Amino acid sequence: MSSMRNAVQRRNHKERAQPLERQKWGLLEKRKDYSLRAKDHNQKKRKLNALKAKAADRNEDEFYFGMMNSSTKNGVKVAKRGAENSGGGGKSLSMDVVKLMKTQDVAYLRTVLQSTRKEIARLEQEVTALENGVKIGASFGKNRIVFGDEGEELDPRDEDMDGFDDMDEFAGFDGLEGMEPLDGLDDLDGPDTDMSDAPEEKAEPKPTTKEEKAARAAAKRKKHHIETRRNKLGAAKDREEDLSTALRELEDQRVQMNGKKGGVNKSGTKFKVRQRVK
Repeated sequence: MSSMRNAVQRRNHKERAQPLERQKWGLLEKRKDYSLRAKDHNQKKRKLNALKAKAADRNEDEFYFGMMNSSTKNGVKVAKRGAENSGGGGKSLSMDVVKLMKTQDVAYLRTVLQSTRKEIARLEQEVTALENGVKIGASFGKNRIVFGDEGEELDPRDEDMDGFDDMDEFAGFDGLEGMEPLDGLDDLDGPDTDMSDAPEEKAEPKPTTKEEKAARAAAKRKKHHIETRRNKLGAAKDREEDLSTALRELEDQRVQMNGKKGGVNKSGTKFKVRQRVK
């Protein structure tokens, strides 16, 4: 019977309307409207009480140096012009000082950009050497890592590496011809390779002998070293791009300040510098 009772159409619910003599005051306020208005009123009352309590508990001897360089007008803090930048008691910097500061900034950016480019060249060389299985460098130190033909990690101080004492011969070493591909290193081409269309490969068998385990561990270490160098190389290239952009913008500002190039003012109006007729 309850289902039949729910199937019958019932009278639509209608809210009580505002009386005709009160229509000029808008819609009739309902309970939910009053609840929202009361909640907002109580929240404002709590904020005012909290501010009154802070004002009553204020320390009269409290002092900050910012009180000397700023003031309040109609409850709004107003700082003196240039006080936040130059620190010279509200005085703005002269044009000559600004030009000198921009010159120093340009010199600093050029130095950092040159250092970043050297780092990029070094990382590119290390990535190429690790991918090819050889290490090109000035000398073998304790931090040098060399991988052999089978992917195993070699000791640079080993007797087998005596033939690479001369770094010129080592840099020109071409021992990769005819080398068989390393087992388990097919995925060292990097994350950019598209493997969506490739068929699913079967799981590789677990290593059984100590030699296979050592080769697998060396292959993992080599892959980790390559990924680390690639991440550092990508970060260095991003830093080089940011430094180049900043240097170019700063040089444009210096040229515009010397009156040798046009530009765009604060209003967005383009202007050109007049050239003297020769």
